Amino acid sequence: MFFLFGLFKIFTTCSLLFLLLSCSNKLPSEINESNTPEEIIKLGDEAFQKGYFERAGDYYLEVNTYFPYSVEDELGLSKAVDAYYKAGKFEDSRLASAKFLSLYPESNRAQQVLYFRSKGYCDEIDIIERDQAAARECIANFSAFQRLYPKSSAKKEAESNMRRAREFLVGQQLNVGKYYLKRNNPTAAMRRFKKIKKTTKVSSFLPEVSYRLIESFIVIGLFNEALLEMKYMRKKFPASNWTNEASNLIDNSGLN
Repeated sequence: MFFLFGLFKIFTTCSLLFLLLSCSNKLPSEINESNTPEEIIKLGDEAFQKGYFERAGDYYLEVNTYFPYSVEDELGLSKAVDAYYKAGKFEDSRLASAKFLSLYPESNRAQQVLYFRSKGYCDEIDIIERDQAAARECIANFSAFQRLYPKSSAKKEAESNMRRAREFLVGQQLNVGKYYLKRNNPTAAMRRFKKIKKTTKVSSFLPEVSYRLIESFIVIGLFNEALLEMKYMRKKFPASNWTNEASNLIDNSGLN
């Protein structure tokens, strides 16, 4: 009797262990309706804790596949946004955030979801030769974030990211103007630099913009405009190296 009881105990323990192992080894693609939403989220949490962020996001999304509109679905989608962001899968993170915000716009998790959506665009900005779309989306999404959550603790970080995105766009426009100069089209370059100066209040690129304006004026033959811009630079950017460069350019052009 004791022998049979011992065998039953061993069999039960092994069966339970097998079930646990088979569940923990299940890939996101192997999830089905037989899994509970709690089990799926647990699998995602385990992957997340191990640093397998993309896999964690894949697990979390399965909750939406099999249990849409559930309490766990709201949690799973918000976790998917975070996991994909940490994996550097910004497009997947945005897709998950779009689904979340369309289904649960009033959720107390919506602020965090919109934050990661916005931050993903900003993190795609690295060098000024890249496309402008990410920078524009960064500004647009964080602007919406600030309007919706004006008292958010992430407000300062949102503003910092928008400043970086605006700086990126100014750098892009400056590069376009410099390209026109190199291609012997100083008139187009001048227009580009004037537009930057008119539309930009604060930027580390502004001293160079003024210098390039002077360069364009001289090539075109607008010497009075070049001297006026030089005067503006001495007043606005007295300590800038670009002001010294502009002064040398004026001197070498015989305008003094």
